[in-house]
Amino acid sequence: MDLTLTNVAALMRATLTAPRDTAARIMAMNPPDDARWLGFVIVVVLSVLVGQASILVLGEDGFGGSMVFMAVFQTMILLGLVVAVQGIGRLAGGTGTFPDALLLLAWLQFVMIAVQIVQIVAMLLVPPLFGLVTIAALAIFMWLLVNFTMALHGFTSAMKVVVVTVFSFFGLAVVLAIVLAILGLGPQGA
Repeated sequence: MDLTLTNVAALMRATLTAPRDTAARIMAMNPPDDARWLGFVIVVVLSVLVGQASILVLGEDGFGGSMVFMAVFQTMILLGLVVAVQGIGRLAGGTGTFPDALLLLAWLQFVMIAVQIVQIVAMLLVPPLFGLVTIAALAIFMWLLVNFTMALHGFTSAMKVVVVTVFSFFGLAVVLAIVLAILGLGPQGA
């Protein structure tokens, strides 16, 4: 695929309007593993930069202002989500592979970075709408995650995927909290 701005924008629109078909299309591209990991690293870096921008817009210090912490945290979250989506999906009878889960979730995160930029703009231009935009962003994320998981594993029941996703998030949150506590990483505050 030619990664021009026009093609990327068209793929983003298709992701939002037909996520399952787009996920299948993305997997069919079958990029090499190096490209999948490079995409993963790029979205982590972009997430950290956009996250830092939103912290600056809010006028807060975030996690002590540490971009290294943000990068480690973002990597753990995204990689944990890749492992959870692939592993739990396989346990539930799915057929998805880790490389395809990595590819799809890197793309999903890229789309969510665009949504986060919309959130920042809303915060700056129309602050009262920020809460609604944030709720819409969460709904978009869940919608895409469920549809991408269905495409990845060949599932046909959206409700089954939603239930597994909710339990996966709780499990992932507990594991991340424990790992961060063990590493001594966490928000700096009073």
